[in-house]
Amino acid sequence: MTDPYGFRRPTVADAENAIRRLHPTTADQVWSTLRAKANLTGTEPDADALTTLITAMEGIDPVLSLCAQAFRIRSGTHTALSAAHALVRSAE
Repeated sequence: MTDPYGFRRPTVADAENAIRRLHPTTADQVWSTLRAKANLTGTEPDADALTTLITAMEGIDPVLSLCAQAFRIRSGTHTALSAAHALVRSAE
């Protein structure tokens, strides 16, 4: 399925990029800690891995908690838009 309305589902790689922007001097350490806490390799392509990573991000520090909230919103929005898009397409 194509991305609904051009809105791409966020990925683990997107989260890593955000973490590297938020913590430029300690990014490797933060990313390693998050991957270990979430039991991920960091290369998982699925939405479940992102959800696991988001949960791990919530308890690290206030900035990562806000970032996690933003990713949770983006992921939820993608899910809702995908469902709406499917309904609209099925009614055509």
